[in-house]
Amino acid sequence: MTQPTKRTRTRKPQESAPVATLSHAEHLQIMHTREQGKTVMYKQDAWGHIETRFVRTHNVKAWEAKGFIVR
Repeated sequence: MTQPTKRTRTRKPQESAPVATLSHAEHLQIMHTREQGKTVMYKQDAWGHIETRFVRTHNVKAWEAKGFIVR
């Protein structure tokens, strides 16, 4: 019977922490500027969950075909 060989594992490089932690207000401001100029669309499922999408204005018809409504 052969002896099982034990392989040594190489360690993964340690990931560095994010540069800066954003406050809630800063995060909302970044999200607002990113979604500026887009149309907000909603879709509600049978369980009452609401899905929100920020879509470009020229894609509104395609999202309405998927069952979303414009806010």
